[in-house]
Amino acid sequence: MFYTANNAKLKIDGNEIIAANASISLSTSLQPKYDYDQRNTHTFVANKGIGGTLSFSYYLTGEDYFKQFISGQGEPVGVQAEGSVTYGDPISGNFGGLNFESGYLSSYSVNFSPNAPVIANATVSFFDDLSTHSDFTPTETAAPDIDTVLNCRNASVITGNHGWSPESQAENIDNFIAGTYNYAIEVKPVYLMGETKPSAVSYGVQSVNMNFELDNPTGFLPFSGCDAMIVVRLKSRTTDIGDAETFTCSGIINQRSLASAPNDYIKHTINITENDVSEFNVEPKSAIAADGNVGIGSS
Repeated sequence: MFYTANNAKLKIDGNEIIAANASISLSTSLQPKYDYDQRNTHTFVANKGIGGTLSFSYYLTGEDYFKQFISGQGEPVGVQAEGSVTYGDPISGNFGGLNFESGYLSSYSVNFSPNAPVIANATVSFFDDLSTHSDFTPTETAAPDIDTVLNCRNASVITGNHGWSPESQAENIDNFIAGTYNYAIEVKPVYLMGETKPSAVSYGVQSVNMNFELDNPTGFLPFSGCDAMIVVRLKSRTTDIGDAETFTCSGIINQRSLASAPNDYIKHTINITENDVSEFNVEPKSAIAADGNVGIGSS
């Protein structure tokens, strides 16, 4: 019997996510072992433990649960009595009955397209083996309510120089066509002698960048770049109270490009890079509706 996507649940930190697509993979890190007089071998040895990734896409319906990890992941949240620093709890996940307990958001992106639903993409890296707490049980899920999905037709875009307040110096962009918000961080496991599961992880450089397309080929780019800030505000179609979600990138314009093709308009693309994500500290906010889901859908 073949199962379909309707039969497999995806949960992150115990919260059910109605995903557009999802995949999970697990891999080892093996090297061939040779004796000094050999050039052929059937023996392999592991040079580190198991590693895997969970990647999924989902529709935004409000404040996104995963944005809290952009400024909070890898940042100290407390000090133990013995002086050791704690960095918050890792992410746990379950997909199709396969579980992991220690995951870390390694990449996150959101796509903005004309008159289209807002789709987020996330990749969680984990360094422990997958387990099954129970047998796989197929489920059936009802079709979601499309009115709860955020749409770019209800978005507003403002821009200005790095460091100013959008509330006091808003400048709307009327020629914004499309864009992508991207976050990435390097996460490496730290093993002690004899361990196959890391006792800690090491966080590398994290960055946020946003590239967006305009319909007018204007502007300049000095050799040192230039300060810039862009804010995309998404409105709900079911309520008029405030912004349903906001994405901000404040940093340096480091790239501009022009492109065109026959029977097409001139496309002006700008890229802004931000490397101090702590400046816009995101408070942990829940995107979990009353029915207990993250993203689109109902139980």
